[in-house]
Amino acid sequence: MSKLEFGKTYYPPKPEITVTDNLVKGPGWKVERFGTEFIFEFLAARHGGGVDRYKVTAEEFEELKLGRLSFEELLKKYDVN
Repeated sequence: MSKLEFGKTYYPPKPEITVTDNLVKGPGWKVERFGTEFIFEFLAARHGGGVDRYKVTAEEFEELKLGRLSFEELLKKYDVN
């Protein structure tokens, strides 16, 4: 680890995203293929926590794998509570 210097700007590293044929996974979320269905799952940020799940399209899954769609964009579309 490098030494911190006063007055210097530091940026956090980008979170690692795992991509396989059937899974795209980031910190606290994933989209997984189950046969012909694609499930978007993430940790809920509400009192009591939990996990929220939504079905997404095959096209959205492929766009996510290619990096053309982000977790934030999926969240805005599906988590409308």
